[in-house]
Amino acid sequence: MPRDVNIPKWPYRFFKWYCRKDRFEELHGDLEEFFYDRLEERNLRYARFQYTLDVFRCCRSYAWKKNSQTHSKFNQLIMFKNYFKTSMRSMMRNPLSSFINVFGLSVAIGICLIVYAFMDYEFSIDQHHENKNEVFLVTYFVDKEGETLQYGKSPVLLAEALKIDYPQVKATCRIEDRNVVVKYENKVFHEQVRYTDPDFLTMFTFPLKWGDPSTLKDLNSVIISEEMSEKYFGDVNPIGYDIVLKFDENIKKSFKVTGVGQAFPSAHQIEFDFLINFENFGFSHPDVAFNDWYKLLDATFVQVSDPEDIHTISAGMNVYRDLVNDTHNDWKINAFQFEQLSTLFEHSEYISESITYNYDAAGRITMPILGLFMLVLSCFNYINIAIVSAAKRLKEIAVRKTIGASRSSTVIQFLTENVLVTLLATVMGVFLATTVFLPWFVNLADIDLSIDLTDFQLWVYLTLVALTTGIVSGIYPAFYIAKFQAVSILKGTMRFGKKNLLTKVFLCIQLILVCVLITAAVVFTQNTAFQKNRGWGYNKDQVVYMQLPDPTSYQELYGAFQQNSNVTALCGSEHHLGHQVDYPVVHTPERKYETRRVGVSPEYFGTLGIELVEGRFFEPNHQGDQNAVVVNELLVQNFGFKDPIGESFKIDSVRYSIIGVVENFHIYSFYDKIRPTFFSLADPSTYQYLTLKVKPGTEYEMYDQLREQWAGLFPDTPFQGGHQADVWGMTYYEEEGKQGDFMRAVALVAVLLASLGFYGLVSLNVSGRVREFSIRKALGAGYSSIARQVTKQYLILIVLALLVGVPLSYQLVVSLLDLLYEYPMPVGIVEVVISIGILLLILFSVISTQVKKVFETNPVEGLKVE
Repeated sequence: MPRDVNIPKWPYRFFKWYCRKDRFEELHGDLEEFFYDRLEERNLRYARFQYTLDVFRCCRSYAWKKNSQTHSKFNQLIMFKNYFKTSMRSMMRNPLSSFINVFGLSVAIGICLIVYAFMDYEFSIDQHHENKNEVFLVTYFVDKEGETLQYGKSPVLLAEALKIDYPQVKATCRIEDRNVVVKYENKVFHEQVRYTDPDFLTMFTFPLKWGDPSTLKDLNSVIISEEMSEKYFGDVNPIGYDIVLKFDENIKKSFKVTGVGQAFPSAHQIEFDFLINFENFGFSHPDVAFNDWYKLLDATFVQVSDPEDIHTISAGMNVYRDLVNDTHNDWKINAFQFEQLSTLFEHSEYISESITYNYDAAGRITMPILGLFMLVLSCFNYINIAIVSAAKRLKEIAVRKTIGASRSSTVIQFLTENVLVTLLATVMGVFLATTVFLPWFVNLADIDLSIDLTDFQLWVYLTLVALTTGIVSGIYPAFYIAKFQAVSILKGTMRFGKKNLLTKVFLCIQLILVCVLITAAVVFTQNTAFQKNRGWGYNKDQVVYMQLPDPTSYQELYGAFQQNSNVTALCGSEHHLGHQVDYPVVHTPERKYETRRVGVSPEYFGTLGIELVEGRFFEPNHQGDQNAVVVNELLVQNFGFKDPIGESFKIDSVRYSIIGVVENFHIYSFYDKIRPTFFSLADPSTYQYLTLKVKPGTEYEMYDQLREQWAGLFPDTPFQGGHQADVWGMTYYEEEGKQGDFMRAVALVAVLLASLGFYGLVSLNVSGRVREFSIRKALGAGYSSIARQVTKQYLILIVLALLVGVPLSYQLVVSLLDLLYEYPMPVGIVEVVISIGILLLILFSVISTQVKKVFETNPVEGLKVE
């Protein structure tokens, strides 16, 4: 305590508390001197007030008591603050390289966010169901033509049997989807109704917006989705309203709306439009045999109390397998298997006729790869530019090392700079992802993706991407730059970066990746045109069709258009290409085949322009054609018929003879394989379609006439029909176009990133050789000489990249086409040459801008450069 009591006590004690012992006497002596000077000049009150202020002014780092750990942390804070300032100044001094680095990394991080949103969507499908681990779909395996296939259907009797035989089964749910006509007041539409058991709404998590889920027990109640509620009733609560479901021309029933489901989560596959009690299936389809073990439903789900209980049930499924096989001779079930709801969508790729579909295996593979491609391109850009641009900072590095900077501190400095660049890129990447990339991708892919910035996992992912990117892109430049010797730099003997092998390797890899993506863009662009021009195996043009409301209406509609001058041919059929076929099992002495059957009238072939290879078509009123068939070339090939005309095969107990062979044709889109198919003569009482061949240019007129005729005859039934060219082509070709758009956009981004990186690299190299080029120009070097000097160090890299990139591009693109298409476009030398030409044009454009810049620079100005 000071001897003079005039000095304030608590400020003195506070100063003594925080001040270092080794500096206390010196610092407080100054404070005392100031205090007495002020006391003489003014008064005690003023001196004490100023003394207190001085105590707080001295409360700074140089006076603090610190242990060694606190001191070290504080020094590190000061050090990082200094690094931050240096990084900002460096970025401001080098705007070109800073822009390339930040923009490139931001684009890559933005694309990685889209990849995250896509993968999060894919892995979230049907994960909102609370019982997803306890609910299982019953599937079965069958051996067909050398393959073991899994099917998502199940016997109609299985659900009740499982509930009776196994106490572990908590609930079962049968599902059968059928098309109906729904009518409310003047609104009439074709819809799909789902017959199901009351446990459906407790087994699956579908909360209701209005109504009571237990009303599904009522045979006269219907529960509808929110979308259907808005479609038929608008914003009105429809509970208590009646709608009519028309199952066929003779069977219809009125149902009362007792529930409306909430909007489904965006990531879902299992859904419904109209739910009615399963027992209504017997009313709407009285011909269905519910006591037949081989009668299959669309799906059977079981719920158990403990997921482990499913193993006990699986062990006893052979009993039901034998019951099914005893009633069916075509395909024997090998085994039943239960698929857990939590993983059902992921496995649906391998389950035929599954209630879930659209599993995007190609997307799950290609999207992460594309995101990785973009990150690699951006990181390589950064590495190359960071190494070359460090030439402008050699003196700074030398001075830092001279005044005591260690190698580790230099590494930390440059890593800090890179983290700063990555953080700026992350912020910009989030902005690009939410405002540019996501809206474009949602529109292209027609997937309801979203980026929830409040999602904790998103920020964990983003942090990992940013840190990984920052470290990967910065670690090599930091260590490479840190190894420079200050003496060599200051003496001017440092030969920097001209023979850096790793930089050249990175540039070569960049060019290879860009070559792959350009090739993919070219191939998918041409594939769109290839798919559009690919033949269907029949003439789809000038053909319109309608699906009949019932077979009895065929003659009436046939008579209405038979005399129309614009109609050149018309026919009826039980099935129709692109819409419906049958799947009979054909027996030969050697084996069984699952085939496709199309029941038609004799005029069907001429109406659709199906080409005959040999034999003949059906003839009107030919009695022998009742058990005759016309087959496609693939059936002949698979059956091993060398002279097919006159050959025969059995379906059930009936033998059919081949009278004609037609060219192979596509029933559905080019995503599906052509299957062994045959045409049989259909009885007019089974006709479900009317097809017209019309004069060129009258397709839309005749389509409108079909609709008008339909409206007059069947006002309570919505029209079903269209142009044959659009029977599956509209959606298919739209998807094709989107695939081309996607690959072109990805290639464009990759080219942009690589071009920016290459431009920055060449620009920095050229700027480092300004004096050399100025001397060459002063000695008379021309444009070609300068161009040769700039280009020669990249020529070998470009050639090497093409030697590796061209075959790699070919193999990857061919593999991707094979993954997506059953009949992919053949990829030849033309597509590869186009890709090489585009890449070389881009590289030439980048180099030529720098050569022109060098050539137009005054040599005198260049020689002034230090």
